[in-house]
Amino acid sequence: MADSMDDLFEATFQFRTVKYVVAFFVLLFTFLFVKSECVAYVDSYEIGYSYNSRTGHLHRIDRTGYIFHEPWFVEINTVDLRPLQVCINANQRVLNCKLVKFNPAGLALFLSWHGRQDYDLAGLEPILMSYAYENAGHTYPFLTVVREMNTTDSATRTTP
Repeated sequence: MADSMDDLFEATFQFRTVKYVVAFFVLLFTFLFVKSECVAYVDSYEIGYSYNSRTGHLHRIDRTGYIFHEPWFVEINTVDLRPLQVCINANQRVLNCKLVKFNPAGLALFLSWHGRQDYDLAGLEPILMSYAYENAGHTYPFLTVVREMNTTDSATRTTP
């Protein structure tokens, strides 16, 4: 009788163990799926926007933090709003520098010209540099020139 009770206890314990392990992995998979497909994060120095692939609408997100969205059909992207220094160099010498930053008021125009993706400082630098130094006299709603620096200013950087 004792052997049958031990066998019954062991079988029940194994069944419960398998059940808990399976439940743990199901919860882990669910958490990872939700985190990777349904949640995006917009930092305090970024502007976020969402693109719905079913309707084709772009929507500007006016808040920062975690953004919950519909998986597969909605994509959340960001544009960095921090100012950056763009310089024209020649022969290891800085000729001209400007402090520029992205203006969120021109987000729709910028995305129509350059496409939807995450734009960090490294991705924005060549784009904003080309518009900042264009001599056609145009102003662009997505570009703000914060300061123009001469080579005599101490705030200019040199390239190694």
